[in-house]
Amino acid sequence: MNIKRAIGFGAVLWVVGLVVVYILMLIPWFRDGEMRVQIGWWVLEIPAVLLLAKWYFKEVPPTIKNGVRLGIASIIVGVFLNVIITVPLFVKSYAVMYSDWTMYASLLLAWVLCIYAGYEFDGTYTKPEIPKIKSE
Repeated sequence: MNIKRAIGFGAVLWVVGLVVVYILMLIPWFRDGEMRVQIGWWVLEIPAVLLLAKWYFKEVPPTIKNGVRLGIASIIVGVFLNVIITVPLFVKSYAVMYSDWTMYASLLLAWVLCIYAGYEFDGTYTKPEIPKIKSE
């Protein structure tokens, strides 16, 4: 597992989520309900995670184990960034943020998508393994 890449993956996914949710909140049809914004984010989270996972798996071989690790790392980074940035700047309190089931559903979806990406990606666009030549 490439820790720097996993932290970058989690940070970029968090920024993408923040920007997408903010843009969705500006659209009049989404302004009427919080649930519409969440559903919109969940739909857009799928391609966001898969595209970012494609970037991550350029350096790391795509396996289920690496997908699980990537998902856990992205959750840890996302929760950390929520604690230090999102809650103090955008949410009323930590209790409001962490009592909302939709946040946990978003984290679970990201984790499942990371696992799926590790399982599904066949190595396309990943760094090829160079076979070691035995010296005789």
